[in-house]
Amino acid sequence: MKTTLLAILAIGAALAPARLPAQGTVYLNGTVLLNNYDSGMGIYLPEYYGPAPAGTFVEVFGGPTPTTLTPLVNSAGAGPIYTIVPGGVEALGPRSGSYFDAGYGFVPGVPSGGAAFFQILVWYGASNFWAAPYVGRTPVWSQLVGRADNPFPPTPGSPMPLNIPGRIAFMLPEPSTTALAGLGLAGLLAFRCRNERSGREATGHEATQRERKPK
Repeated sequence: MKTTLLAILAIGAALAPARLPAQGTVYLNGTVLLNNYDSGMGIYLPEYYGPAPAGTFVEVFGGPTPTTLTPLVNSAGAGPIYTIVPGGVEALGPRSGSYFDAGYGFVPGVPSGGAAFFQILVWYGASNFWAAPYVGRTPVWSQLVGRADNPFPPTPGSPMPLNIPGRIAFMLPEPSTTALAGLGLAGLLAFRCRNERSGREATGHEATQRERKPK
């Protein structure tokens, strides 16, 4: 009899529905919309030269603190590097800049409805940010994230838009060390030639045909 009762209890436990999470449970990995359309902050070439071209790369970072930012993939696992497509150039009208839209993603380590930190990097001309001749970035900013209603698998609940704090513009590329050295050498040679000519004129040296050219 005892054995039969234990068997019935075991079968009942196996057939019982899975326990639902307690009401008000807060899941990690809050949600955000991975686009700059909602903020209206376009991506530009340096000094308002125009919108960033198609093929510009964008990477969104997020995390619980400013020093723990990680690249964000979208809900389909794509990314974390996204590309501006031709349709995203001036998508909100003339002089509006360029836009990307990668759906929504989860912010690791940040609870639903909690505060997270973000930063966006953009670049053009190379496959990665550090090798590109044209790069730009936003400052790090903080905002609330949306809910993740179900952790197995996570569902978006209500993703929050990225509150990008300003337009994103490429920085003007800095002159290379080689170029600066070349300019310095050219200036030194010009200074030396001028001093030599002044010295010859001071000692009564007769100017050559080349030196007689009007100044």
